[in-house]
Amino acid sequence: MQKDTSRSSTDDAGSSEADVIALNDRQYRLWAEMLENKTGVRIAAHRGDFVKRQIVCRVNELGFSDVEDYFREVCQPGVGTREWGVLLDRLLVKESQFFRHQASHDFFKSRLLQHLQSPQKEQYYKVSSIGCSTGEEVYSLAMSAFDSYQKMGKVPTFSVVGIDVSAEAIDAARGGLYPNRHLEGVPQALLDTYFSVAASTSMEINAALKKRVGFFVSNMFDENSPGLISPVDVIFCQNVLIYLKNWRRRDLLNSFVEKLKPGGYLIVGPGELNDWQPTGLNRVDCPGIQAFEKPL
Repeated sequence: MQKDTSRSSTDDAGSSEADVIALNDRQYRLWAEMLENKTGVRIAAHRGDFVKRQIVCRVNELGFSDVEDYFREVCQPGVGTREWGVLLDRLLVKESQFFRHQASHDFFKSRLLQHLQSPQKEQYYKVSSIGCSTGEEVYSLAMSAFDSYQKMGKVPTFSVVGIDVSAEAIDAARGGLYPNRHLEGVPQALLDTYFSVAASTSMEINAALKKRVGFFVSNMFDENSPGLISPVDVIFCQNVLIYLKNWRRRDLLNSFVEKLKPGGYLIVGPGELNDWQPTGLNRVDCPGIQAFEKPL
């Protein structure tokens, strides 16, 4: 699932005021309801005009006579499913960054080190990143995991799986190619170890790190999502919950409880749950982060 809900004004260039008016309020509500029903994402009020323009732009590109015909097309099985994926990439922004909220990544690394120090525990470590966008979060977690195994003198036996509803974002994540401006927050030691220069303006994740990650186009509400098929040690879910209605948030968190191993952790963004306590998880007392542990 995508982690942001805005685009720059330059993305809207070429859209006329007539395009916005072409999608009336009733039609817009149908599209907004479809988006929420399929992905759980609510459209923020300030993004309404942007969404309308994107839909009308796609209607014009495909040569439909009106928005109603396009809506019926998207609702059809087969070709409609493919077209929905195209439109979804227009409506949701692919934006992330490496080591977003460093304190959460530090917490992840500290708990993995504790896991590796315990000989009684299973050593293979499974991590899931929900709404992984273009992969920065997944690769950040994988770098921290690699460093942890090396620090303990152990052979790396872990995997980090990222899921997102955007096929375009997942394709970019699998490529692992990032412009230099996206890497400004990555420590030089990590750049030297896990990246190679691809061009004068970009760098690429190295093969060893790519082998430890997987990316899948999937809805976070899908019980059979590839990232959550078997119990996992950590679910990393940041900047996602704030876009969901309370009842959807509750259902999603309850599904996470079932997917976590006993002793596993759910790590969410600061402020995304406030004082809400998910059933079946204990809040971790650690300043500056929001994390929950599943009791053993």
